[in-house]
Order: sequence, then C-alpha cells, then structure tokens
Amino acid sequence: MFSRALLAIGLILFGTLSSRAHDPGLSSAKLTFQSGTLRAILTFAPGDMEAIANGEKLDLAHLESLANQSLEIWFDGRKSLPIQAKARLLANKDVEFELLFHVSSAGHLRVRSMLLDRLPFGHRQYFALIRANGATLAEKLLSNSNPDVDVVPAVDALGTVLPSHPFYEFLEMGIKHILTGYDHLLFLFALLIGCKRISSAVKVITAFTVAHSISLALATLDWVEIPSRVVEPLIAATIVYVGIANLRRGQVVSHRVLLTFGFGLIHGFGFAGALREMGVGSNGGAVAVPLLAFNSGVEIGQMMVAAVVLPILWRLKDRPQFALRWAPACSVVIALAGGFWFVQRVCGN
Repeated sequence: MFSRALLAIGLILFGTLSSRAHDPGLSSAKLTFQSGTLRAILTFAPGDMEAIANGEKLDLAHLESLANQSLEIWFDGRKSLPIQAKARLLANKDVEFELLFHVSSAGHLRVRSMLLDRLPFGHRQYFALIRANGATLAEKLLSNSNPDVDVVPAVDALGTVLPSHPFYEFLEMGIKHILTGYDHLLFLFALLIGCKRISSAVKVITAFTVAHSISLALATLDWVEIPSRVVEPLIAATIVYVGIANLRRGQVVSHRVLLTFGFGLIHGFGFAGALREMGVGSNGGAVAVPLLAFNSGVEIGQMMVAAVVLPILWRLKDRPQFALRWAPACSVVIALAGGFWFVQRVCGN
C-alpha cells in the first residue's frame, strides 16, 4: 500500500510538471455597433498565429489577408463583406485584426469565426457583441467545433437584447485552467505537504481561495494591473520559496496561512491573465458573470485536487519514512521546478 501511495504521488507530480500551464489557446472576438457599422476586433497570441500560418511567412500582406478571411457576417442569410480589414502587431506581440461591416436591418444575424479550424483542438475564442452605448448584448465561447453565433431577433445600428451570459462555459474554463495549471497546482501541493490536520488544510485552502479571488477580481476589473512578465516569474518564485521553507522548517511552517494569503494574491493575478486574454474586463458590463463563473470553476478544480491529494498525504504521514525522506524529496523537486520556471520566464521576457 505504501508503494502504491508513493506511485500515486509521483504520478500527480509528473502530471503537473508535464501538463500545460494554460488551456490550448485563448483568443478574443469583440464586435461593437458604431454609427451604422459593426466593428470587429479579433486578437490572437503569437502561438495562435503560428498555428494559423502553418509554416508560412507572416508579413503584413499575409496578416491583412488573414484579417479579411477571419470573420463572416450574414444578415437574414445575406453575406456581408467587410468594407475594411486591417492587421497590426501589438506591443506584447499579439496580433490584432480590425474589420468593419455595414449594418443592415435584419431579423437574423449570424457570425462565424473562420480561423478556429486552423487552431489546436481545445482552443477557445471569447466572443462578445456590444451595443454602441457600451452595453454587452451577448457572450459566448467559440471553438473549432462551434464557430457560429446566431442572433435573434432583429439587429440595427444600436443592437438588441440577446442571450444571457454562458455561465457554465466560463465555469468549465475555470476548472480546466486550474487542472492544467502546473504552477498553481504545484504551489498548492507544496503547501499541503505541511498540513498535519484537516483544520490546517482547510485554513490553507481558504486563505489561497480568498486571496486569489481578490486579486483576480481587481485585475479583471482593471483596478490593478501587473504585467504578465512580472506575475509569471513571481508565481514561480512562490513555488521556490515554499519548497525551501518546507526543507528548512520541516513539516511545520510558521505563519503558513498568512504566507498562503500573500502568495495567493500573486497567483490570482495569474488566473486573471486567462480572462484578460479572452477580453473579459475591457467592458464593464461583461465582467460580473464571467468573473464569478470562472472563479467558481477554479475553486471546484482546486477542491477536486485537494480531495485526491490530501487523503494520500495523510496516509503517508503515518509512516516515518515519509517525513524523513519522501517529504523532503518532494520539496526538493518542487523548489527545483520553481527555480527552472523562474529562470525560464525571466529569460523568456
């Protein structure tokens, strides 16, 4: 039984180390009614554009050609061609497409994102349709298997009331984000190694939850902005610190809850990156439901991980070899992994 438990711990560690930090791509498509036109802004990360280009050279002419092909609009079944299509490279190396369409009064509007079928399986595109006064009319997460948005009833230059926020889709995104976020999972695992009782584990998880919920909301609402080039190395640094603290102080780390809260604030800014990449937060009316759903998904995923890891850890704590050998060994691996990611992220920026 002891060897099986150790194998399970090893598999969990290996899975977190080898999995992706985030979902396989997040892009955004924001459409806004403006004085008789429909303005579309599509944003893609550099990795997304490499997948779309499929080895072809991405010069300005190619990017503008892709921009012209990136979106299709139909009013009552009549296709509307873009009257303008531009491409630009942003300061963070993202690529932005801007398209303008003439708005026709219609009983049915269909929007199709045309580049999703060139992106990896699992890629999601955050779609938002916004009125001229800034009110959000509709939101949806698009994918290569579901690239269409249908709008009924009629639309005009001001837009009309449309379907509600896709709560369950953002909830799913939150769950996937934490389950595939190796850095966040490893940080949580490092903290839980030092929890001897259920009460201490609950306090640690609660502190992490409250902290990252605060910073996630602050960042998504644009009240506090910390660049990802700063946040990502700091997240790696928190992993290094906790790993070393476990080694220096054994299974008891003083002020662990306070430490977790402080570091949880940093991780919350990392979670916010996923929503910011999807365009959530750039428009006030679009924040509340996606933020609540995404954060709830993160908590569900976190509890799922804790439900698997904690019983194994507590069973192992009854064995002297775990405290003497395996817990320190896990902390060494954690600290080394955090150090590697820190150097990688600093050098990558």
